[in-house]
Amino acid sequence: MKTNLIIVEGLPGSGKSTTAVMMADELRRKGKNVVCVDEGVPDHPADYADYDFPDFDTEREKILGKWRSFVQSCDKNTIYVFNCIFLQNPMCETMMRFGMDLEQSRRYIAEIADIIRPLDPVIIYIDFPNVRAAVDSVLEERGEGWLNAVIDYHVSQGYGKQNGLSGYDGYIRCLEERKVRETDILRSLDIAQFTVSRDITASEFEELYAAAGWCCPAREYVDTAIRNSTCSFVVRSREKTAAMIHWLGDYGMHWFMKDFIVHPDHQGMMIGTLLYRFSENYIRSNMSEGQKVCIDLRSFKGKEGFYKTLGYKVMSEGETGAGMEKMLEKNG
Repeated sequence: MKTNLIIVEGLPGSGKSTTAVMMADELRRKGKNVVCVDEGVPDHPADYADYDFPDFDTEREKILGKWRSFVQSCDKNTIYVFNCIFLQNPMCETMMRFGMDLEQSRRYIAEIADIIRPLDPVIIYIDFPNVRAAVDSVLEERGEGWLNAVIDYHVSQGYGKQNGLSGYDGYIRCLEERKVRETDILRSLDIAQFTVSRDITASEFEELYAAAGWCCPAREYVDTAIRNSTCSFVVRSREKTAAMIHWLGDYGMHWFMKDFIVHPDHQGMMIGTLLYRFSENYIRSNMSEGQKVCIDLRSFKGKEGFYKTLGYKVMSEGETGAGMEKMLEKNG
């Protein structure tokens, strides 16, 4: 990835903060100078910790000015990794606070995109398909105070008030609509972008198999394989499928990586590393404190070096016995 700015976006609970830190760590391992900044921190180089602006015109002037100042003063030998200040914060203000429509939000975010263009920005959007499940997953960690605050913010003004929404269900409705608008706006921008999701289709599976030169099974078996994988993740670059990974796991002792393919057009761009680390974080999020699990895979010939960079080691026959397989076929 040739960029000076990576921004991770997505709804609450989708894994933005974890992904931002992960990307920063990977870049540092590659010898890059990296500054990783979370949202809402004091002295953020491109944002304000306090969004208590009296009106949108004042806010727009302040935020766009902050972005311009950052672009002019940032170190061009550094990669900055930011969390959610390109889509989430503008959408929370334009849509949720001020009740603006999609096109008004789009124009504002497009202004920000134009300002940051000299930095060759890359947007990584974490598309968690089930909004309610994403929020539910962080409720215990963030607490009752956080929940009451975000519900009030979303339903008592702007979009929530216009649509008569209330309570937790109203908050979820707000997020669902925000996700629709965010993804629509993102697709309309001429800016590098990758979406990480879990809704891979059979046609995308077949496309990546063909790109890797593998012989793909019949569609009915592909559908069955996707449906019965423990978890699957896909990366898209706009409407093109960039990579996929599928796992089988028992959540107790073992996980096995079934299929991991990065389209040749997207190799060498850290997409494979992003996808692997993102899925590994999913496995880790389902582990208890002190728990250990073993992750197994069978490397494609010549790709062993890539897996070594991810922390895997080659197990020799003398150490563990030979890896073995058997193909079954039903006849008649």
